[in-house]
Amino acid sequence: MDLYRDSSQTALRYLGHAGFVAEHNGVRLLVDPWFYPAFLHSWFPYPDNRDLVDVVRGERFDYLYVSHAHEDHYDERLLSTLDKSITVIVPRYRSKIMVRRFTALGFENIVALDHKESLDLAPGFTVTMYLDTSHKEDSGLLLDLGGFRFLDLNDCNTPMSELPGDIDLLAAQYSGAMWYPNCYDYPPDVMRKKVDAVRGDLLDTLYRKVRITGATAYLPSAGPACFLDPVLAPYNDRDATIFPQWEDVAGQFAEACPGVEVLRLFPGDTVRLDGSRAVERAPGARTSEDLAAYRERRRDEWSAFYDEPAEPVTAEEIESYFAKLQSWNKRFLGDFAKDIRLVADGRMWDVRLGRLAERFVIEGEEPYDPEYTLLLCPRTMRAIIEERTGWEEALLSMRVGLHREPDVFDLTFMSLLRYGQQPVQTMQMLRERQNTETIERDGLRMQRFCPHAGEDLTHAIVCDGVIECPRHHWKWEATTGKCVEGGTLPLRVEPLEA
Repeated sequence: MDLYRDSSQTALRYLGHAGFVAEHNGVRLLVDPWFYPAFLHSWFPYPDNRDLVDVVRGERFDYLYVSHAHEDHYDERLLSTLDKSITVIVPRYRSKIMVRRFTALGFENIVALDHKESLDLAPGFTVTMYLDTSHKEDSGLLLDLGGFRFLDLNDCNTPMSELPGDIDLLAAQYSGAMWYPNCYDYPPDVMRKKVDAVRGDLLDTLYRKVRITGATAYLPSAGPACFLDPVLAPYNDRDATIFPQWEDVAGQFAEACPGVEVLRLFPGDTVRLDGSRAVERAPGARTSEDLAAYRERRRDEWSAFYDEPAEPVTAEEIESYFAKLQSWNKRFLGDFAKDIRLVADGRMWDVRLGRLAERFVIEGEEPYDPEYTLLLCPRTMRAIIEERTGWEEALLSMRVGLHREPDVFDLTFMSLLRYGQQPVQTMQMLRERQNTETIERDGLRMQRFCPHAGEDLTHAIVCDGVIECPRHHWKWEATTGKCVEGGTLPLRVEPLEA
């Protein structure tokens, strides 16, 4: 059924993954449309939604919202084909990356909204931006559609203390969108435990979002990823990875959030919001996927990765790359020091980062034991060194293998890789570390924001002498602030006087 240009209706059409079309009073908003492979040709929408791409290209939209720059939300191949006169709504990030990208694509009308800033699209149709207020550049959008409040958080982690309430429908991530732990070389029994822990943490975070927002209905979205390259096929194992389908976790959700209606949508489905939440299933909507057939349909796309340049990189190229990365992030790195190893196609480069670096790269020797080892194929390494992709995208592609010794997360090193090409983000991390704001609760005075990702600890769990962050579930001893799970960064904490 066509939902377009009926001025009397309020409706939400699902495009797959985190994509939607919202309509109210004849005004239509396109949200996070994703159809083409992302992250070095590795991620594909699941189920396949390509039959909707011509609908999106052929129809007229009044507004477009893209939540962040990850390729499963910012689909440049699709976006470049849209009418450039459409008004684009983007989050106002410190890096200005979304404004710059849409300007480069030729869009003429770009509106950047700050955290909690609203914009009226039509009578009774208002959108409000919600940012991840830490160094991470993610966003969600609250849509008020004639009094119906739809909160689309996709995979954004707005601080729990900043989330809105009285939500009628929440769309948020339930499946993973991270390389940890599945890209690490853990033994099977260790991997199983870590996968279970991450999946449990993802669901716990979702439950908290549902309760804090007061959502009466939930729409599973923003996952899972699907990997069509046969080399990556093991990551489609829904039991052994952090990428479950909704049916794998639906029972747990029902038990944790009784009374919350679940709207299980598939690409092309429509939800009518005129006094009800009636779901209209699209004719021929894919509710599952034959991966072998899907792989064959998209062979030209996933195999395009193997057409990319694969000439071996040189020690000089690696040294030049890391020298530039470090020069951009001098203040962030401070007295940081780290030994890492890059391995590609039988060749090995040891890289010394930080204040100990005299020569950055020593090739083919083992002069010191690295704390992190990264295994890449030559194509992936060349794409990174030539800056055609970033470490964040390469890691998300699952085309990078990782080993660390000791098995402890190093926030500074991983942040240098993930955000180093946007120094405004690493500088924000530095400000977060230096923030002295505190809160008082449970007989403790503690720093307000988590040292890992800036989550507001107002909603932290304090139990049995342990403080647990509600976002990524790092844990600290309540008496000393020592980090006992998640990483190594301590928490500033002291007991209040009686």
